Amino acid sequence: MTVNPFPRGSMHRRSVVTAGVLGLSGFQLADLLRAEAAAPGATRGMSCILVWLRGGPSSIDMWDLKPDAPAEIRGEFRPIRTVVPGIEISDQLPLCARQMDKLCLVRSVTHPRDDHEGGAHVNSTGWNTWGAQPYPIYGTIVQKMLGHGAALPPHVHLPEVPPPWSGGEHYLSQKDLPFSLHTYNDPDLRFRDMAPEPALPDSRLTRRRHLARAVGTRLADAGDAVRTSDAHYQRAFDLLTGPAARAAFDLTREPAPVRARYGFPLLGKDPVANTAGNQGFTPNEFNRSILGQGLLMARRLVEAGVRFVTVVGRGWDTHDDNFGRLKDTLLPPLDRGLSALMQDLHDRGLLATTLVVVTGDFNRTPKINPQAGRDHWGRVQTIVMAGAGIPGGTVLGASDAECAYPAERPLRPDEVAATIYHRFGVRPDSELIGIDGRPFRVLPEGAAPIRELM
Repeated sequence: MTVNPFPRGSMHRRSVVTAGVLGLSGFQLADLLRAEAAAPGATRGMSCILVWLRGGPSSIDMWDLKPDAPAEIRGEFRPIRTVVPGIEISDQLPLCARQMDKLCLVRSVTHPRDDHEGGAHVNSTGWNTWGAQPYPIYGTIVQKMLGHGAALPPHVHLPEVPPPWSGGEHYLSQKDLPFSLHTYNDPDLRFRDMAPEPALPDSRLTRRRHLARAVGTRLADAGDAVRTSDAHYQRAFDLLTGPAARAAFDLTREPAPVRARYGFPLLGKDPVANTAGNQGFTPNEFNRSILGQGLLMARRLVEAGVRFVTVVGRGWDTHDDNFGRLKDTLLPPLDRGLSALMQDLHDRGLLATTLVVVTGDFNRTPKINPQAGRDHWGRVQTIVMAGAGIPGGTVLGASDAECAYPAERPLRPDEVAATIYHRFGVRPDSELIGIDGRPFRVLPEGAAPIRELM
């Protein structure tokens, strides 16, 4: 058993110095690399890309339209045909309609939570326990169960750190949490967390490296734990500045036509050419590129061996102007980015080993509110799944005539979670040991994979 030499909630002085040498990302990577040495993982195989639409996407306006419902329920959008006869989705997702042969629409997922934290927690962990006991999110469980089998971190979370409801720190140590990357305000498409400052000369990098070594040497008499820790920080430095890892995190290496399929350039402008800042972009134009950027990065990461990538899309809490926000800001980049991801994974032979899941906190209310928006609704929602043996061109379950409750094959989030874990060989009754030394289950008792998706 590996013992953490520093008490939880504290930071040893050496940790402070080394964090300053490598930067925060290096500190997180060092923890991950230390874990890799302690628990070698499985060989490169299954991966998952979780597309998390933060705030709660409106299933009734995207994947499960009700054209025969009253106007105050059906809304402004209309269903269109897809490449699969008999399956229709929103007219705001025309590119995804062409990829329907690869997608499965699970239209009957239900949970009782209408609060963001509770809904997000149950849909990203399988546990309806927010407010009493938070559990780790999917990628954290996969990372902990399978270990660190590749040079890159096994779970990458972008473009922001996991929110409070992710729950990992309540059970697991820092080394088990995801490696977070930030893409906002990076018009050159390079991830700053994986590269030194542009103006930092090689000589300064070398001095930082020597300083990191010196810190470990001077504290060598503190014992094996410190010497081992220094080795992990050294390896983290090598990873952050090495050509292989920096290449995996550098979107400028993608050909322009590929970037364009994911949403670049915007309005005829090429972000790669604007290396001096947000030249030529309004804030709204630039923010619309973030989801596509994250999905393209996710493809690059799974191709490089990362097991789990969580890509967060913001802005889906549409209490007002639901249809305007969906039509003008939210659905176009999702349509373009998700359709490009599906075709890209297929063309590169990655779809058979890459599970793609699109979900969020909950659905929106069937009835449109006075602000032309929809409010929180967890009673039924559509989750999109694809790849890794999921039967494409299918619909599982159904909602009622108003998209208010399940009408056929109601499914719980813990069953969705068990289906995800099954792809990685993780049993729903598996147990892990928490930082307090006590075991905890991966999923609630009774959770089982969805048989139709096996």
